Amino acid sequence: MSKMGSYVISLIEEGKAYEDNNGDLRMSEEKYTIETGLPVPKSIKNQGRWDGLPFENMKMGDSFLVEDLSSKEDQMSLRGRATRENNRDTQKFYSVVKNPEKADSFRVFRVK
Repeated sequence: MSKMGSYVISLIEEGKAYEDNNGDLRMSEEKYTIETGLPVPKSIKNQGRWDGLPFENMKMGDSFLVEDLSSKEDQMSLRGRATRENNRDTQKFYSVVKNPEKADSFRVFRVK
């Protein structure tokens, strides 16, 4: 049997495809399987972490300190949050810089 034939048969056996009344191969409509009982990763649970940041209260030249950013993921997440604020309101611009005075902390400045 050819590789293509084996592939088609495996799709049918896995329920990802079926033959219609005309004998044509159709992909199953259900592309995703919903699973339950899996533990939610910490990275997903922490999505609301940046909700309380005071971007809307800042004036040009103001800044605030964010501490305990020991992982690269947390640092990138904070930078991403500032970028989303920059994209949301182009009249304002925020910059995130590493705080040289304290380890694992960053300062967010309103530049514009």
